[in-house]
Amino acid sequence: MEENLFEIIKDFSREKGLDHEVVIKLVEESLIQAAQRKLPYREIEGHIDEDTGKINLFHFKEVVELVEDPHNEISVDEVFEIDPDAGLGDEVEYEISDREFQRIAHSTRPIIFGSLKEAERQMVVSIFTDKVGDVLTGTVLRVEPNGRVAFSFQNNVEAYLFRREQIYGENFSFGDHVRVLLLDVNDNPHKDSQLTISRTHPGLLIKLFEMEVPEIYDGIVKIVNASREPGRRAKISVYSTDDDVDPVGSCVGMRGSRVQAIVNDLNGEKIDIVRWSEDIDQYTCNALAPAEIDSLEIDEDAQQIDVVVAPSQLSLAIGHKGQNVRLASKLIGYKINIVATEEDELSIDEQLEKEFAKTKENGLKSIDKSEDLPESDTDEAKETATALENQDDNQDSSPLTAEESETTEDKDKVEAEETDNTEDTKNNSKDAPAESKTEVESKAETKTKTKAETKTKTKAETKTKTKAETKTKTKAETKTKTKAETKTKTKAGTKTKTKAKS
Repeated sequence: MEENLFEIIKDFSREKGLDHEVVIKLVEESLIQAAQRKLPYREIEGHIDEDTGKINLFHFKEVVELVEDPHNEISVDEVFEIDPDAGLGDEVEYEISDREFQRIAHSTRPIIFGSLKEAERQMVVSIFTDKVGDVLTGTVLRVEPNGRVAFSFQNNVEAYLFRREQIYGENFSFGDHVRVLLLDVNDNPHKDSQLTISRTHPGLLIKLFEMEVPEIYDGIVKIVNASREPGRRAKISVYSTDDDVDPVGSCVGMRGSRVQAIVNDLNGEKIDIVRWSEDIDQYTCNALAPAEIDSLEIDEDAQQIDVVVAPSQLSLAIGHKGQNVRLASKLIGYKINIVATEEDELSIDEQLEKEFAKTKENGLKSIDKSEDLPESDTDEAKETATALENQDDNQDSSPLTAEESETTEDKDKVEAEETDNTEDTKNNSKDAPAESKTEVESKAETKTKTKAETKTKTKAETKTKTKAETKTKTKAETKTKTKAETKTKTKAGTKTKTKAKS
């Protein structure tokens, strides 16, 4: 019993981080308390020999003339045999026998462990009371079926993270190192854990920023307030005491390294960093960002702000399931009501003008973008446009040139026929001298009209057909048709008119 008790004391002291002397004293007090319960002695003392581990218990009897309580009193005659120097009123020490100690052995164990737990509780109170509001790093011991997670902190102090204090969607495994916020330390022996910890409290977000951002730790950047919807989104307002230090940029860090470390620690919770302002109007606009506010009205008595936004900004200001406006309201400390402006119905002309203005604006933007292109790209574009224009000109001019050449050939043929007709007319003029001048003049007019009509028809038909058919037909087909039609019409019209006149 003695050896086992001493080993228990040593192991417990080592595991719990308690002072060895304190544990020894608690065990001694527990033994005395158990002896007083089981034995009839009023005054009992005891101690443990640290070298041997032996438990020594003693009780005392008072020297009296007439003994009424033999367990606590002794007569003068009896005490003279033990100690001749003892007198009335003195106390005589007696050692408790092993037989009596066996009576209290079974009842001593629960008293000892109860005392040790009390010592442990006092130790936790003394160590962690000064750390309330700080961030602690704990190791996951186990995840219980009811959802709470057991953590172990320094000196093997155990605490529970209940489901209501856990971030939504977060899972834990044995041995994970997790940072939590210490909310309270209680001295209630009936509770499972003395430490109240949380991962959903806004104070955890503030403390994490203090740990990650040196400017906040040094006091250059101040945190005003924070609001959270754990695991989903959070807002934190900051300002700088130094004009040369940007509070938002300091919290974000290089390429978002600082804020990203906090986001990862909070299971992907999105964080909006808001610039604080003494002007409540500007502070509200910053808190509701990225929504653009048209106007707002503040009621200081009711602690309420009425915000007016454009219809296109309404959903952005409210946020997903009202997250943005709820977090902004908690951050500012005012109730926020958001309404959209009513747009007047536009007439058809006004709608057309509005659409035309948008189209014109888009065109100007595209021109600005084209001006920003490199010179090489601009030169290539100009060369491409010039080549396309030349190609169109060639398509329009080449058929006409062929027509004109064919028309020239037809003119030569017509002139040759006219010459032959003139000779025939001269030969016939010998037989009909009275009619020669009139016929010659009429033939000349006929030839002139034929030439004019032929040129007009040829050019008109050629231009019309060329423009209509160049999109769908090849140059060869256009040239062939134009030649055939021109020759046929020229010859047929010339011969017919010549015969009619003759």
